[in-house]
Amino acid sequence: MAVRIPKGVRMLTISTAVRWFGWGLGEAFLPVFFLLFMKTFFGVGLVASAYNIVFFLAIPFASFLADNIMPKKMILAGLVIYVFIGLGYFAAGLFAAAAFLFIARALNGVSYSLDQVGRETYIIRHTPNREESRVFGRFDLIANFWWMFALAIGLVLVTYFSVPIHWLLLFIAPTSIISFFIVLKKVKGKKPPRSRKSSFLGVYKKFFNEIKRFSKGLRLLAMMYFAFGIIASIIYFFAPTISYSEGGSLVKSVIIILAFNLPTMLGEFLGRIADKRREATYFSGVLFLALMIVSLMFIKSYVLVLLTVFFASTTFELFYLTNKGVIARITERTHLGEVDGSLNAIGSAGAVIGPVIFGLLVDQLSVTAAYLAVIAMILVLSVFIYRGRHYLRGNMENQG
Repeated sequence: MAVRIPKGVRMLTISTAVRWFGWGLGEAFLPVFFLLFMKTFFGVGLVASAYNIVFFLAIPFASFLADNIMPKKMILAGLVIYVFIGLGYFAAGLFAAAAFLFIARALNGVSYSLDQVGRETYIIRHTPNREESRVFGRFDLIANFWWMFALAIGLVLVTYFSVPIHWLLLFIAPTSIISFFIVLKKVKGKKPPRSRKSSFLGVYKKFFNEIKRFSKGLRLLAMMYFAFGIIASIIYFFAPTISYSEGGSLVKSVIIILAFNLPTMLGEFLGRIADKRREATYFSGVLFLALMIVSLMFIKSYVLVLLTVFFASTTFELFYLTNKGVIARITERTHLGEVDGSLNAIGSAGAVIGPVIFGLLVDQLSVTAAYLAVIAMILVLSVFIYRGRHYLRGNMENQG
């Protein structure tokens, strides 16, 4: 059966595709761009984590806004900030100043908290029940196609025309401006079902109170968000930088990032699996993920590394789509913004810790030791998922 997508969601998808095209030109070069500035894996982890630290701090306020103002306004505010992010990355390359990297990453934490929570809340509120995963899958398919098309252009520009990476990153600014006007003119929204007032500090107090009130299902989901944040950030930043540090070319490192993002093209197909298998996806998925990490420890063939990264990322995409359906089933609709934002913040906390600790382990011990720590964490997580899987089935009587 065809997925029914409201007009507002379609226009938001187009707007995001435009912005992601601008990002796609240079984003895949960022891990190596960071390594060229910072020189160590620990330094790469610090720059990578700067985004997630600010995202973690900003998302409680974004979650509050999602339930109290139109998500459209949040998306527009985020797009304005994206313009300055593009300029920040450009300045970092132009002046060889690492400070601009940290500024751009920090701004990205603010902008993406507004964009992600606003966008996801808008889509969930305007999507028919039981079709959430497939709609998110269609969104990922379209937006990521244009990201990958831009990446192909970026590879050509760097390889054959020696265009500096910071010039590619500059394109974030103009595409964000175009995206801003698409949302402004074409995306219609309605006010949230309730409105409450709170002080600035009260927002954060409420954020932590919301987490404390999580049902057993949401607590388990929060644990998974945290672990997936750690693992995904490690693979995304360190698979290409380790390859580059061991003598691989810049192009080969970027193709690893491409392999990581390719599964988003399977979003609609994986969304159907997520809607069908639901919570059963998690246990088999984490065991498969452990196998992929073991492969990264021992595989030296570049082609096999690409395949391993692709299959690991496919698992993350399936988790992401499953998460949206599970959240919609076990959460009251009036709390969607807060719950979605809280879980995203927990995931970003994992993404803060993951790159820093992994980078430190690589620098002080070895790549193998760092991957072994990740595998141990996954195996512990699999036990919690197996024991608590019934809390994710959407029966509110099981959520206490």
